[in-house]
Amino acid sequence: MKTTKNAFIAQLASYIAGIGKHYAGQTLLLDGQSVTAASLVTLFQAVTDASAASDEADTQRTAAIAKTAAAIAAAKPMATAFKAMVLTASGKDTATLADFDLTPRKVPVISPETRVAAAKKAAATRKALGTMGSQQKKDARKALAAQGTPAVETTPATPATVPVAPVAPKV
Repeated sequence: MKTTKNAFIAQLASYIAGIGKHYAGQTLLLDGQSVTAASLVTLFQAVTDASAASDEADTQRTAAIAKTAAAIAAAKPMATAFKAMVLTASGKDTATLADFDLTPRKVPVISPETRVAAAKKAAATRKALGTMGSQQKKDARKALAAQGTPAVETTPATPATVPVAPVAPKV
């Protein structure tokens, strides 16, 4: 049967107590060697002391890790805000950004083909949804998703049969 570390340490503590009670000051024969009771107690006590020190170090390590995690959680929002401020203030000034170990923001490059495909998809969605209430749009989106993205026709769209009130210009 395999003994756990804690069970072994508890057994050694019992051995120390038993040696003090029954074998104090005696010499014992163990595995063909003469061993004093005091040296056994010293050996066993060294193991229990080392285990206690190990447990204490583990507890301190766990507390230090928790303290570090809390400090990171507290500093992260401010660090993110500071980075955004430096990037905004410095723009593309690579010398200033290098002092903070930052690089200028990259502007995404969107190909014309991607833009055309997005415009076609937006037009098809708008044509399918029209002017509806939120529940009607939800149902229409489900229907669109079920049949896939509709192909956009090259012919001009016919106006809806629902009359639209003219919009007054903003002044």
